[in-house]
Amino acid sequence: WRLYALSSGLGLPIPRPYRAPYIPGITVMIPHYGETIIMSKGELFDRGSSEQSRRSHVQVGRMCKVPVREMVPLIDWLKARYVDEYRAFTHRMEARGMHIGGVPWEEMEDHHWDKICVWASMRMQTLWRTVAGICLYHPALQVHYDTQKISSSCLAQADIWNPADCFTCLVSMQIYNSFDKAKLSQTNKMFNKFPESLKVAYIDHEDLYPRSDDAASARRREEAEQQASLDHVHPRQARRYWSCLIDKKCPLQPDLRRTPRYRIELPGFPILGDGKSDNQNHAIPFMRGAFCQ
Repeated sequence: WRLYALSSGLGLPIPRPYRAPYIPGITVMIPHYGETIIMSKGELFDRGSSEQSRRSHVQVGRMCKVPVREMVPLIDWLKARYVDEYRAFTHRMEARGMHIGGVPWEEMEDHHWDKICVWASMRMQTLWRTVAGICLYHPALQVHYDTQKISSSCLAQADIWNPADCFTCLVSMQIYNSFDKAKLSQTNKMFNKFPESLKVAYIDHEDLYPRSDDAASARRREEAEQQASLDHVHPRQARRYWSCLIDKKCPLQPDLRRTPRYRIELPGFPILGDGKSDNQNHAIPFMRGAFCQ
């Protein structure tokens, strides 16, 4: 079926390609719920499994020795699976003054593990790997602009056209608001790595009616009811929901969260039970361009 589709497509008329800087906008949407963002040291190396792998047999009774299933840390499997790539990785680190090759896992420091976790994340099913692959659109568009731009265009002048103007990598993080410090730190690390095109949309909510019975809560409840009435919120709706957008330029708060750039109120609870589609639908207002992937 794939070969038939490919052969049929080869017979179709080839559309006229776009030339920089007249490139239509494209937004790539990536759904995310609770999947791994970046591999951690605890996931890659478990001291207990490393010690158990040295014991190849266990004594049962007086005479019988039963072989046990060998358990190795995940980083050892990745190192054995990607031998050439790990060797090239250690050579790059040594060129930067960071000696990793030949050092036991137990003796590596935290800054060593930061590099190893990123290397391992590029070879596992992680959000970092997906975002890194999609964000290759950005340098590809820049190369296209440098080699095939229309020099006579006003947009082709220096410091005017930017690949981020026509490419957006939009990650729909449904539960970003409930991330712990580890995942918030990993998200900020992605912002630092891909500052130009990466944006994150998440769902925020606010309780309309505080449950406490003190005077301050009663006053806030009255103010919330008045504001909800002005915004035509249904009287039986106990929460208000917003779709929020953050990027690298948003201010960083002390709890490692970022202040949203935009907040668009949703008509109600956005999760309908349809899985990934619900996760992405609330981020549609933040799409830019004529194409969506």
